[in-house]
Formats: sequence, C-alpha cells, structure tokens
Amino acid sequence: MVRRFVDARGMEWEVWEAGIRRTLADAPVRKRSAEPTWLCFASATQRRRLTRYPPWWHALSPGELDRLCTAAELEPVRSQPSPARQPRG
Repeated sequence: MVRRFVDARGMEWEVWEAGIRRTLADAPVRKRSAEPTWLCFASATQRRRLTRYPPWWHALSPGELDRLCTAAELEPVRSQPSPARQPRG
C-alpha cells in the first residue's frame, strides 16, 4: 500500500512499508519473528526511513504522517547515471 500526503511545508511525499515480512509458516521453528520492516518516505528530493512505526500507519492523517516523516532518518538518494555515462555492452 502506498499513501501520498503533503507535509506542512507543501512537499509531496509517498510512503510505503518496505522490507521483508516473514510469515509464521515460512519461519524456521526456532525463529518465529518477523523480518525487519520500515516505512520508506520519498519526495522529489529526499528519501527517509523509519524503523519504528505503528502498524496502523496507513490509517494516519497527513499531519501524523508528516510527524513520522520528520522523525525518519534521512537516506541518501542514489542518482541514476546519465545515458551518456552508462557503460556500453
């Protein structure tokens, strides 16, 4: 599920849950916990990651999502090489 919201500064964001969630049936007998997941926030210029978030994040208001986004850790945005710099193969 992807949610879109506009923060208090007018920046548009998309937010979604990322990572791998393991079901109990797939987990080894000794390890029955879920794999790490996080919320990924992405705007035109930034990407952020939040590892501790409520499971009902998809039902939060835009203002509440903005607060979570503000608390999230800034991630470097990986730029794509321009077509002129891509290796020829």
